[in-house]
Amino acid sequence: MTEQQVRVEPAPTDRVHVEKAPRRVVTNAERLAGVVQAVGRRPADIERRRWESIGVFAFFLVAWTLFGHWLVVGKHVVGFETLDRLNRALMVWHNDPPKLSALGFDYPPLATLLVTPLTLFSDLARNLAIVPLTSAVPAAFTMVVLNTMMRRAGVLAPLRLSLLVALGANPLVALYAAGGGRQFIWLCFVVAALGALVAWYVTADIRFVMIAGLSFSVAALAGYSSLLWFVVGAVMVGAILARLGADGTEVEGTTVGFASPTVYVIALWTAFNLLLLGNPFAWITDSSDALGGASVEQFSLLGLAQWTGALVLYGAPLAIVVLPALLFVGLSRGNTLALWLAVVLAVTVLAPAGAVVLHLTDSPMVMRNALPILLVSVIGAIWLARSAGSSATLVSALVVVGLLVSIPWTFQGMKTYKYQNLESTFAAAVSTGQSQEGTRTLSGQAVGIVDEQAMAAWIRDNVTRQGSILTDNAQTYAVMLFTGRPDLFFDRVDRSDGPWLEAARNPVEHVDYLLLSTDTSRDLLSQVYPVAAEGRDPALTTIYTTARYTLVAVPAGFTPDRDVADSVDELESAPVIAPAQGRTGDGTGDGQDPRENPAQQRQGAATGAGGGGTDDVQLEVQP
Repeated sequence: MTEQQVRVEPAPTDRVHVEKAPRRVVTNAERLAGVVQAVGRRPADIERRRWESIGVFAFFLVAWTLFGHWLVVGKHVVGFETLDRLNRALMVWHNDPPKLSALGFDYPPLATLLVTPLTLFSDLARNLAIVPLTSAVPAAFTMVVLNTMMRRAGVLAPLRLSLLVALGANPLVALYAAGGGRQFIWLCFVVAALGALVAWYVTADIRFVMIAGLSFSVAALAGYSSLLWFVVGAVMVGAILARLGADGTEVEGTTVGFASPTVYVIALWTAFNLLLLGNPFAWITDSSDALGGASVEQFSLLGLAQWTGALVLYGAPLAIVVLPALLFVGLSRGNTLALWLAVVLAVTVLAPAGAVVLHLTDSPMVMRNALPILLVSVIGAIWLARSAGSSATLVSALVVVGLLVSIPWTFQGMKTYKYQNLESTFAAAVSTGQSQEGTRTLSGQAVGIVDEQAMAAWIRDNVTRQGSILTDNAQTYAVMLFTGRPDLFFDRVDRSDGPWLEAARNPVEHVDYLLLSTDTSRDLLSQVYPVAAEGRDPALTTIYTTARYTLVAVPAGFTPDRDVADSVDELESAPVIAPAQGRTGDGTGDGQDPRENPAQQRQGAATGAGGGGTDDVQLEVQP
């Protein structure tokens, strides 16, 4: 007997007539009763001014591009990390074969992927003139976001423009906005996310929470440091909603909506690392931000505190005033967002020291870590202006004055601050107007690209066959970039390390030339052919040399000696043989020559409103 057959029908006398209650239509207003955010409609907000935003973007883009051309092309102040990323982007389009895996895993993927459009045309890619564009575009977008925040805070137009110009003229901002560094690539999205959260607090429009979440998801894959602000932002969203009386469903739904995009992209990137590298957390442990085996100075807690103070004092002195002001306004006036911006700023200040304690940086306490501190301080100052009500103009004017006064102070600090990369070189170029080719930074890093350009020019004029130059692209990437022809090289991205090592073992069967770095301690091919790297191998004809590179010809019938085979065997048996290119991370210094860094055994080379109240009345549905 089936289940359908086991059914007892009630007797007629047992039937009871139950009258159903009439259905009542629940209105949308009733359904959303108690929700503290605007749902389904756009609340009151500032008027959109597209032409003003376009004007701000265009002004700073042109200004920083022109200044960057003077700095990079004229004075040769350019970071090797920048050249490394541009070469990888060039290889995506023009390698033999073109490979997206040229991006590697040691940089956050979007830090390189977002500049690949600039390398679509190889002749343009090898020109130093495009270097400033890689940073000027995101930096100009950052200024647009800050301008919109000031409009929402009720800051008058003359003061808005004055503040933006004063910030743009800050030497630390100018260096990283015009010099091609990757800092602004991720910072622009962090600033956009924080700006969206401020807009959400002012307008109660939940769509701004979603915009912030999407911005953080992009920032996370452009710079892993942005995850710190993402975590703080997620806690902030939930805490603000809870304080304003939102029920658990609204708090949970909004926070999940905010966090989902970033959690998703990080989970996906972790899965890629597991699939391709066998280590799901390689993007943390093997990234250019990780300490790894780098030999760096050991800091005591007292030393970390001292250098944190020095970093703020010289790089972002505005924070010294803004942080206590945010705390005072938040506590005395019940201004929740002021308190949370104080938390964000405090976390930003402590982040460099925290990276040292957690071994997440290979160049601790470098001066460029002051850049996010400065930008978050400006965001906090903008909120202070809005919270000042009728005194907003005075507060805005004081912020402009503070930024102007800090310009010579920061410029002087760039000359003497101990932990830095290109800051002192930048200061020397601006002070003297002279090219910095051949100079060294305070930390001893070589500056200049004449050797790379000279070698690249010879190769372009004399080599035509694809794949005819065997080289370790982890060390010779700048030469490859300036040729504009990565297809001429048999590098470690082409067919992975296995075939590359076979070519190194017996090059006569594969290539016509070997391009060697004279730094035999890091260039894998130079380690196999150290005598040739010095230009003294009688069996390999030296064709062209510079101070940093040697190009040798492989003659017909060349037979490597036993030492070559032994060296290749040692490389094959090494746990990880691929040094990272451009070893500089989010908390480190752009401009560090990766050939100067002793810890480079990584996988990157081969993997391929107007007015403003003074209290806490913002986040609510407006009529």
